[in-house]
Amino acid sequence: MPFIFIDRGRPSTIAYKAPKIRHDDALSEIQQTSATHEINHSQVSQAQSYQSQQDKRQGKQPKAVFYAQDIMQSPVIFLDVAEASIENIWQTLQQHGIKHLVITQKDVLHGICSERDILKRLAFSEHYENQKSDIYQAKVFAATPQTDIHQLAHMMFDQHIGCLPIIDEQRHVLGMVTRSDLLKLTSHYGPMEFWA
Repeated sequence: MPFIFIDRGRPSTIAYKAPKIRHDDALSEIQQTSATHEINHSQVSQAQSYQSQQDKRQGKQPKAVFYAQDIMQSPVIFLDVAEASIENIWQTLQQHGIKHLVITQKDVLHGICSERDILKRLAFSEHYENQKSDIYQAKVFAATPQTDIHQLAHMMFDQHIGCLPIIDEQRHVLGMVTRSDLLKLTSHYGPMEFWA
């Protein structure tokens, strides 16, 4: 499944394949991990069983998670590029309690800004000297709702990014997947199968 790369409003498609791990290498890594960290598997299964029981009591039935659309947060908070001042971005982040803000231009994905970008900008304000384009990242990776969840995780890890906007064919932002969304899945339901 291809990813979309937005560079200052210009889209391009990137074919991405998750790196293949040889079975022997993966097994060796698991053995090393288990040798250095004692894992109490009965406690892990008890915790997973408890979570499953809690979900059943609350009437929640877990559903299989395969694609970005299964875990994306929607609707997404965004700000038009014309209003993307450092004050407006910071105020919007704080008002909505979010860490990433989508920047749009004519309702399509144009960039993204994080709390980290703002803090970096404030810490080195003399370096930037009112360059508005440096407030947000104009080069953004994005995915489609049908992007495989494993590819999403690999892309975020390989590119060191905290979130991926989910867009349609016209580059309208439909949702957002963050590292926290992926961690929530693995912490509740284990690393081998994704459930929500």
